Amino acid sequence: MSFEKILHKLGKDVKIIKLTRTLVNGYYQTTEEVINTKAVVLPLSSEEKTAWSSIGITKAELKAYLKDEIHTGWKIEVEGVRYNVRAIEKYVSFVKAILEKSG
Repeated sequence: MSFEKILHKLGKDVKIIKLTRTLVNGYYQTTEEVINTKAVVLPLSSEEKTAWSSIGITKAELKAYLKDEIHTGWKIEVEGVRYNVRAIEKYVSFVKAILEKSG
């Protein structure tokens, strides 16, 4: 089964929040650009939490599989809750993002 079919069947509506910083009059100003998309969002298993914790990502909670471009430092909003993108793994047809709760 292709990722497109899996995304259509199991995907949730999420918002990718693209953060950009620009220098304005000597101060950095952060702007947000919201992109509505679908993603397959799953909780991390205990083995995955241990693996990510061993490299310094201690509060990782979720993994999201997307077909859109994503970068670390951006945010993903899932069911009204914002998560920071802490790590990404790029594959041929999708991107896996490791998420931790913002705040």
